[in-house]
Amino acid sequence: MKKIISVLALTTSIFASNSDYSNFQNQFLNDYQNYEQNTQNDFKAYKKSLEDGFKEYKASLDKGFSEYKKSLSTVWKNPELSTKTTFVEYSKDKKVRKKVDYQNNYIEIDVIAKDSLTAKKELAKSLYSLSTEDTKVAFDKNPVLKKVNQKLANSPKLKKLVAVTKPSTEPIIADMIFKKPPTQKQAVNYAIKSVKTNRIIVKKSKVPNMNVYTLKVKLPSKAFLSKARIYKKEVFKRANQFRLTPEFIYSIIHTESSFNPMARSYIPAFGLMQIVPSSAGADAYKMLTGKKKILAPSYLYNANNNILIGSAYLKRIYYGYMRKVKNPMSRLYCSIAAYNTGAGNVACAFNSNSKDAKGRTKCSRRKGDYNIIAASSKINSMTPKQVYNHLLSNLRYDEPKNYLKRVSKRLYIYKKALSSNAL
Repeated sequence: MKKIISVLALTTSIFASNSDYSNFQNQFLNDYQNYEQNTQNDFKAYKKSLEDGFKEYKASLDKGFSEYKKSLSTVWKNPELSTKTTFVEYSKDKKVRKKVDYQNNYIEIDVIAKDSLTAKKELAKSLYSLSTEDTKVAFDKNPVLKKVNQKLANSPKLKKLVAVTKPSTEPIIADMIFKKPPTQKQAVNYAIKSVKTNRIIVKKSKVPNMNVYTLKVKLPSKAFLSKARIYKKEVFKRANQFRLTPEFIYSIIHTESSFNPMARSYIPAFGLMQIVPSSAGADAYKMLTGKKKILAPSYLYNANNNILIGSAYLKRIYYGYMRKVKNPMSRLYCSIAAYNTGAGNVACAFNSNSKDAKGRTKCSRRKGDYNIIAASSKINSMTPKQVYNHLLSNLRYDEPKNYLKRVSKRLYIYKKALSSNAL
């Protein structure tokens, strides 16, 4: 009571008259409105800076890879670059190409050389180098990724908007070949034996008076399990943190990248869970830190960061966008499809009854087809099997349909592998 009287007395002493209080009130409202307006302006300016930064980011990548591929075409008839499931790397002189196809389980080394003896030496040397290489080394050897990353990190305009860390150092292929990190002698012996025991194909090169010598080496049949083991600790950590199952995260990783630690797509998307910096990446980063940022390539080629961001985004889909879907299995099917094609497109598969000339589902924002809450009531009237079949029939494009099939199949594979301690 004494405190209230003191406050009243203080208020009376400050505002000697009603006009004083009225002036104070008006000033306070003006100050608050100015503050709110400045905050909105700051937010708009930050948002525009991010949007401009993303555009610059993508433009730099597109231009860089286009120019790099053009320079490769002076040496190679069909230049290749890394994809979601294939890692490709060239020597500085561009006459050696190393390739790991994680989906089809093989290594390929291509060497442009004058004669067979020189080629064999270079093939062995290159295979040895690849068998001891890690993600950080691979990142540093990629001229485009390294240049764009440095540009983002050092740009005065973008520096405060970018999240940058060092890439992680998991092996490119060593874990798929050796039971434990190889000694130099083991890696050398593996390279020499592979050159001796595998057929070398010779074709004419684009470079005059030289040939292309190709060595193809098959990887162990269950090499993907070796890759999966490397990430087990992080997968379980994020599964517990975000209330997801480990097999869910594993199935997404396998389907997105086949465990290619240097996975990249044209969108652009990077790393194990194929994080798009401008959408899922920025949204998940904001969910975790409270602020949107541009995620640099080096940030997403850090496996722990990639699994963190990808798992956080899965949580946002499963417990956020799909929260009104009651059956856990139905919600899981919808979440899988949404990770690939977006929650709005999943909603449209249930809300829209319109088809285009090709028989594909037509989506209209005006009609509310992208409303996931409206779709949820329809989903809740179906069994999980009906939801799954409905998605396969009504998702607009084949890619998310096939994605749903592959991830769903792998859920059981990884659940079995985890329960039997095969992983």
